[in-house]
Amino acid sequence: MKFYHMLMSALLFAYAANAEDDFTLLLNEVTDIATKTKLNIDYQPSVVSVLRADKLKKLGISNLHEAIALLPGIETSILHTGWKQVIIRGAHNPDTFVFDKYKLYIDGVDVGSDLYSTSYYYLDFPVELIDRVEVLRGSASTIYGPGAFSGAINVITKSSQIGSSDAVFGSLGSFDYAKGGFVKHLNVGQWNIGIDSYYQQNNKTINAGSAFVSPKEASYERSDYNSLEDFDDYSIGITAKNSDYTLIARYKSETTSNFYGLNETLEPVSGGYQSNKSAIVELQNRHNLNNDLSLETKVGVNYYAFTFDSTVYQNYYGSGQSIRMNPTYEQLNSYLNMNLKGKNIEDHEWMAGIGVQKINTLKNVFGATYRNSADGGPVVVSDSLVYLNGQYGLLNGDNDQWIKSAYFQDIYSINDDLDISANIRLDDYALFGNMASYRLGSVYRLNEDNILKAVFGRSYRAPSYVEAFQSMQEGFKTGNPNLNPELIDTYELAYTYKNHNTIVRTNLFYSIMQDVIDSINNEPASFVGDYANHKQRNAKGIELEFTRHFGNGSEFMANLSYVRTEFFSPDYYNPVEFQSPEISEVLSKGYFLFPLTPTLSLNSAWYYSGPKKGYDRDNTGDAKTYDSMMVIDETVAYDIDSSSTVTLSAKNIFNDPVIYPSYQGKHDGLRREGRNWLVTYEKRF
Repeated sequence: MKFYHMLMSALLFAYAANAEDDFTLLLNEVTDIATKTKLNIDYQPSVVSVLRADKLKKLGISNLHEAIALLPGIETSILHTGWKQVIIRGAHNPDTFVFDKYKLYIDGVDVGSDLYSTSYYYLDFPVELIDRVEVLRGSASTIYGPGAFSGAINVITKSSQIGSSDAVFGSLGSFDYAKGGFVKHLNVGQWNIGIDSYYQQNNKTINAGSAFVSPKEASYERSDYNSLEDFDDYSIGITAKNSDYTLIARYKSETTSNFYGLNETLEPVSGGYQSNKSAIVELQNRHNLNNDLSLETKVGVNYYAFTFDSTVYQNYYGSGQSIRMNPTYEQLNSYLNMNLKGKNIEDHEWMAGIGVQKINTLKNVFGATYRNSADGGPVVVSDSLVYLNGQYGLLNGDNDQWIKSAYFQDIYSINDDLDISANIRLDDYALFGNMASYRLGSVYRLNEDNILKAVFGRSYRAPSYVEAFQSMQEGFKTGNPNLNPELIDTYELAYTYKNHNTIVRTNLFYSIMQDVIDSINNEPASFVGDYANHKQRNAKGIELEFTRHFGNGSEFMANLSYVRTEFFSPDYYNPVEFQSPEISEVLSKGYFLFPLTPTLSLNSAWYYSGPKKGYDRDNTGDAKTYDSMMVIDETVAYDIDSSSTVTLSAKNIFNDPVIYPSYQGKHDGLRREGRNWLVTYEKRF
């Protein structure tokens, strides 16, 4: 800890101000100096992809989740609760619910929560508000902190970009889907202000079949077997810039129905819901100490609230009952970070940073009509909801904590052809101990067209609050406060060839995961809760990407990735190794943008995922194998004039069956929609 205190003292001496450490340094540099020879996307010591919204809209892509699905090495899906998943390079624990292995940023601000270690509620973010999406695949904790286990995603909004056009937009689609919003820029005195907002909703249902009704259920009152998937989603954001200061604020509220049900059984009555609310405010300052030295500070708060109302049926050896549950959790993260950046040493660009964060629980209650006394707590048997808090809330206690961070980065240009980067980071969690991550990378430019990269990185993911502190409740796993953070070591080799019309990228990676947090069976009596740290798991793979620009303005992109991840069954004494379930080893995605005339284009996109095996929850060896899927979308984009565009998309045009694995091992799987349509109009000013 001496290093941490020395670094904090040096930074405070240099400048006493406010803010947060620049977790987004790498992606910001990719953006800010993308045209400079050594620091554009292909010269960074990382595997970084950039998705441009102007192309995404021509492909009929509606939101962030759909956009990310285009990238190699990334598999997207949903859980039975409707929570959207992004799995990067096979880093996925199939028996622990969601618990993301990546971090998501909106305009460089972390929007995730510690409750479930996730930010899935931002994946519906509309593409019309996005300028570009920057995705780093690989160990990223050294840059972004624990949680960036297998990658980081940074969404740059149009409202944050000075000089970008204003716009209004609207969409209509299948299942009564409707979306509308705007982007507006204005100048107020010395301030450049960007505002964006949107609202979207649908009334979606999908026939789930009777397999998702609890056996022997006596209280199913609905006349249908539909997965209820309607939702309402609203957000407003603002970015204000004045000289050295930037203010970023955003509020987002999303309410959805419970899809296939909390326990993957259709809820016997209608009216259940899930609600996520997120609010972020961050103030940034950049102060030039001299021509070669600058100090960046950030101070901010991240508020998150989660609640759901669900009715589940529990079958107790032939007799059962319906249980209604309504927990609520609210959390506030406050943070202050500072970065000192310098170019005052020949051939070196360095950065030193410190940060401090406080996590406070604002509300932690669990309402239920039934609760047993297995943990010695109160017994609840009631016709109406009874609310408990503290030890018997959603989490076992409030579990507030401080997090302190310190890190250092240096990029050393040995000559015009070779750069070497080194990063080291220390994070001190009051509840989970110290995590020391580090990263070494090199970029060698054989010539202007051929680039080689080699990267090694160590990253961590701290246990989510649910994994560590979930209280004992009916139908829930119980948390284990003794968990260690997950650890991953990743080795990468990358090659890029590019000329004026062709780009070829190849990435090889090998990852070693340790202290993997997963469910456990047949554990020793001394173990606490339903989660434990498992033995080492390995992942390996290759990512290939080809992009070709043609003289008529058309563009073709295709990628192929192979990922194989080890998995061990959860039996503590006799674990069995096999290929990780619920993940496709082979993925292929791509698109073709084809202009028929200067104002009319016909554009295609495809998404292929190979067969995957469901989770063998009962260890019987008869887990279902899910067939490969090939989804093709066709979109017509028409420029009515220079400032307005309409697109008409037919998604899954060949009506290919799309089925995601069942978390509870139900062989029908989670059926998704077939052919559907979307029409969008955008007017720019």
